[in-house]
Amino acid sequence: MDEEFYNAFATPVTPISLAQNTMLENETGTMQKPPKLMNIEEYKGWEGRFENWVQANYLDAWERVETKYVRPTNDDEEVIAIKDMSAEDKRKYKNEKMMLSLLQQAVKEDIMVLLQHNGSSYSIWKALRSKFVGSQEMIKNKKSLLKKEFDLFRGLKNESTKQIIERYCNLLVNMRRVSINKDNEELIEKLADALPHETWGTYLMMLRNKKRFSTLTLSKFIEKLEAQEMEQRKIVRMKDFDGEQDIGLYYKAGLNEKNHQLITKG
Repeated sequence: MDEEFYNAFATPVTPISLAQNTMLENETGTMQKPPKLMNIEEYKGWEGRFENWVQANYLDAWERVETKYVRPTNDDEEVIAIKDMSAEDKRKYKNEKMMLSLLQQAVKEDIMVLLQHNGSSYSIWKALRSKFVGSQEMIKNKKSLLKKEFDLFRGLKNESTKQIIERYCNLLVNMRRVSINKDNEELIEKLADALPHETWGTYLMMLRNKKRFSTLTLSKFIEKLEAQEMEQRKIVRMKDFDGEQDIGLYYKAGLNEKNHQLITKG
């Protein structure tokens, strides 16, 4: 669902969209990196994503959060050196180290340092859950704040349509992280009401009168806004064309200043 929000309003790469991509990668993970836990209040949603990612990529390592690892010792209760371990003990040891590495990659350091654990992946996993349970009051307050932000959401002065949508999508992602769910109709109506009436009032009235409006998803609604804004830009461009080309339209990420100078000089 989050990917639909970001992909629906296709724009050139900007610092904001790069930050959104990073946020999305942190949430869902990539082929190389597990989903990242950035705030303890996001643990509930992150837990399942992390478990699925690890089990899909390092199933043997997952055993170590389900069964406590104890390093083997000799008859004198001294830790056995790795070189002297049996093949099975080496396998378990490697899986423990892999699980520790994945947790270190996935859990933000600010959270990790506050956990009470003994250094094993099993104890870290248990400590994360305990930390989350202890943060329920904080989560409750955040949910209340986000619900209020949703109710009050509107476009700001001098804010572009693109910026309104980006801010709205970020709000919805944060709501989803703490299990605040809205039906599709409410999501669309809230975004529609947030758009400047003088710019979008007539178009939205026409769109609402179409038979298929009630079946639109949020991503499809955003696509229609994008198409309409492009049409508006084209009309304005045709009316006020001054003979200068908008070079930025030809490139996904635009041109850097040096190349732009070379082209305009040529």
